[in-house]
Amino acid sequence: MLYANGCSFTYGTGLALKDKAWPFELAEMLGLDRGETVTEAQRGVSNQFIVRNTITTVSDLLAEGKKPFCAIGMTAPSRREHFIEASNTLIHNVPAHEYHGNIMLDEQTNRDVDLFNTLYMKHFWSPVYDFHQYLIHVLTLQNFFKNAGLEYVIFNSLNLTPNLLEPTKFTELCEQADMNNVLTQLDMTRIYEQQTFFTYMHDNEMYFKQEGDERYMHPDETAHADWAKILFDDIETTRKGEGQ
Repeated sequence: MLYANGCSFTYGTGLALKDKAWPFELAEMLGLDRGETVTEAQRGVSNQFIVRNTITTVSDLLAEGKKPFCAIGMTAPSRREHFIEASNTLIHNVPAHEYHGNIMLDEQTNRDVDLFNTLYMKHFWSPVYDFHQYLIHVLTLQNFFKNAGLEYVIFNSLNLTPNLLEPTKFTELCEQADMNNVLTQLDMTRIYEQQTFFTYMHDNEMYFKQEGDERYMHPDETAHADWAKILFDDIETTRKGEGQ
């Protein structure tokens, strides 16, 4: 079986049928039962959410005797998740864009979150810190998968800098952020970094173009199918290199 996690680019926002999203297409290419595919992707989530839920759910699957192939689409490092104790609610937050997730907050909480975001972006936000956190998240997932003896692939759904149209490879960002020693701990054969899903669908104009629609600037069905093939080819290259 295949386990997938990520943001809206993995969830399949805009697709008429969510089983046309890339995780299901990739499962079929790998010879796995697409009907058994487990995806916990949600719109607007953070890497905190992706890592936490992946480790929790995959641990449960391992306890059941299952060994899934894991495919993870990391999202923008600037995203956050917060727990609001008063309402027992977890929100997905993008401080730079006043996005609080796919839930309805009461008016006062909405104002409080907006104020938090304003202060956070003014006094505390750092793209270098975000990138450091991102690297630790990737390293955490890698070590978890390796310890469990699982095959996996990790890629970036969105770019790693605030400018979504700025092509970035995190090997280059590691040099800029003085994190080369952390980079040496990563198995780059299982991390696809040639391009992000966003840049691929944008450069090839394979996205929903209606502004104001929740589907806007999300990959269409063709983009999802293409992306599954790109990941599959990368996985096959890794397998051949390991003599599988």
